[in-house]
Amino acid sequence: MKQGRPYPPDRERRVRIKIELAKQDMTISDLALELGIKRPLVSYVINGIRHSKITEEKIAAFFGLPRDELFPSRSKKELATMREEYAGRKAS
Repeated sequence: MKQGRPYPPDRERRVRIKIELAKQDMTISDLALELGIKRPLVSYVINGIRHSKITEEKIAAFFGLPRDELFPSRSKKELATMREEYAGRKAS
């Protein structure tokens, strides 16, 4: 994992958004265009690598869902576990 990255990838978060995108027959690129946000930022937020309350709120509003449903808060312990899992996958 790159130094300085504060958040590990969040698979659950990505799956939730992918389900919503599939319901709308959309891609991440389509969503980024609809929201007027650059695709890399949308992707990083969806994958949990970057956190942006504003972007999370825009995505949730687009799907008509509460932000916390799509982007649940993670405890320090959960983040540590996710980092370990991510490091293990990269080492394999």
